[in-house]
Amino acid sequence: MSDRARGAQSPGAMSDLLDCLGVGGRWPRRLVPLAIWFGFGAAMVGVVAVQACVEWAVGVPAVGIVCAAVVMWGVWSIWHSHLFGKHREAILAAALEYPYRRAFFQDIFPGITIGFSQMLRPAWNGQNLRAGLFPRLPGTASAWLVQSAGLVVLLGSAVLFVGAWRVLGAARVGFASEFRDPDLFEPVQRGPYGRVRHPLFWSGIGVSWSFALLAPTTAGMALAVVNTLYGLVYNVLEDRRLAKVLGDRYTDYSRQVPWIIPARRSPESRDSHHPHHLRNSYGSCLEASAQLQDREV
Repeated sequence: MSDRARGAQSPGAMSDLLDCLGVGGRWPRRLVPLAIWFGFGAAMVGVVAVQACVEWAVGVPAVGIVCAAVVMWGVWSIWHSHLFGKHREAILAAALEYPYRRAFFQDIFPGITIGFSQMLRPAWNGQNLRAGLFPRLPGTASAWLVQSAGLVVLLGSAVLFVGAWRVLGAARVGFASEFRDPDLFEPVQRGPYGRVRHPLFWSGIGVSWSFALLAPTTAGMALAVVNTLYGLVYNVLEDRRLAKVLGDRYTDYSRQVPWIIPARRSPESRDSHHPHHLRNSYGSCLEASAQLQDREV
């Protein structure tokens, strides 16, 4: 099966992302995904490393580090909730052959890079560099306990990230579906996305707490708290953004899936939105209508 055929069957797959970027040819479609993965990883580490080195060189105290994180999230929110949507409308109105390609380099790559790089800040900050706490083996029993808890949180966050990514797919993670046939875009209600909204972002916050436990400093713990509080803000902003893009489709989804506390959906709730269930319900209505007509006759 060709890459394009797989992309048609799995609209969130990497092949669909490559189609939206206009990547063709056998070798480019093999190499570009590697470049994307490496590019995002290197860029995120680069952003957080620069922040930490500047704080270390200037001697920014813990309070200043936390204030810088708050400012960073504030600026990122302006992009996420205002500029991104404005740019999206302009790009779609331009009727480009590959509108997503422009959005990827203009907004999506820098936006995702800066946002998720902040999840690494509890480990990479000026105070940690000055204290030399990362990486370091624990020297006491209590330190072993704290770092063991950090590893458990890191493992759980990794499991959540992988589960959310597998359900959503590279194209949806990269917002490609919002630029290609946006009228056909539907919220995903499987796996983690059927139990809580925005689990991918919250897996990043879990990573943030794991680093705070693995390299415990005042600044690291405070940054994890800031990221958690911003997660609550993000839920509101992303719900608002998606409701604007998708309308009633996302509003209905948000009514069915919990906002922050995961919940197990009943089989009845899952089946009520399954196509087979809808067809069965329609058939039942026709059958009931026929029986009613027979009685009237």
